[in-house]
Amino acid sequence: MKILVVGKKQLMHWPETTARFLSQKNQIKLFLYNKWTFSSIFYKFFFRNQRYKKCAQRLRQQILSFQPNLIIYVSSFFIPLECYQILDEFPNIPRIGWVGDAFETKEKERANYLNILFCTDTGYLKNAKTFKCQSFYLPLCVDETVFVNRHLSKTIPPFFVGIANEIRISYLKAIKNTCLIYGRGWPHMSQHEIHNHRISYKKAQNFINRSIAPININLSKNNVNGLNFRVFEIPSCGGLILMNDMPDLHLCYQVGKEAIVYKTPEELNKLIEDIIKQPKKYEKIALAGYERTMREHTYTKRLEQMFEILRTQKIIDF
Repeated sequence: MKILVVGKKQLMHWPETTARFLSQKNQIKLFLYNKWTFSSIFYKFFFRNQRYKKCAQRLRQQILSFQPNLIIYVSSFFIPLECYQILDEFPNIPRIGWVGDAFETKEKERANYLNILFCTDTGYLKNAKTFKCQSFYLPLCVDETVFVNRHLSKTIPPFFVGIANEIRISYLKAIKNTCLIYGRGWPHMSQHEIHNHRISYKKAQNFINRSIAPININLSKNNVNGLNFRVFEIPSCGGLILMNDMPDLHLCYQVGKEAIVYKTPEELNKLIEDIIKQPKKYEKIALAGYERTMREHTYTKRLEQMFEILRTQKIIDF
């Protein structure tokens, strides 16, 4: 099967990773609309209003030369409208979107070019029902080749990685025990060890493997009910899922058996204290979360789920 993956080059490498896992069984081409080329730089600085039109022309040439059986738009609503409008020239090629962000005001005009929209947040489905395309819930997942359980001893304190914001600061300030924090913009907090810089995926997964409590604070203006990548990356490394309570978490894990949640900074502090006092109790929960992740929430499993829906809906027949 020939699949064209269209996306935006970004820090999380979501389109690139999707294309990499699809390539195990299919012939894949990846088109990143914002990948720097001489012409894209030229049009960005000298003919800015023509930039996306030229980008769409490049995509059109890719479709003509590759002749895909399916086009997948990943992180769909970041992609310029012009890269959808050229689909009018190819009415017989099925096209789908997998979206995890930017679900605000510009989604309808893009989604109406698609056959199916896969939403990573159930909170998006209400709006998606007003679109011409069908919509299904398909959450994010983990790259199981990067985030690996190395079965290391839990020898470092609670760990958090991310850019500082007011909400995250309030939660971490409430924790009385020492935490290891990496990311940009963090103020001084005397009880914590803070490193104000980014770290690589490799270093992050090493810390997750060794931390007694990797912390996830999944609060974003773009979230309604949904989950971030970290929800799945932490258990893939054998870490305990410890996060603020979100509705979609209950669709992916059994809270209390495979994941632990908090609702306030004070609850997070009490959980951290209990994890430090009773590590064996939480090791069982972490193991159950790891096993569930490997069964259901890897890229391999998620793309199998996607293609099963496409077959059921007769978008593809192979």
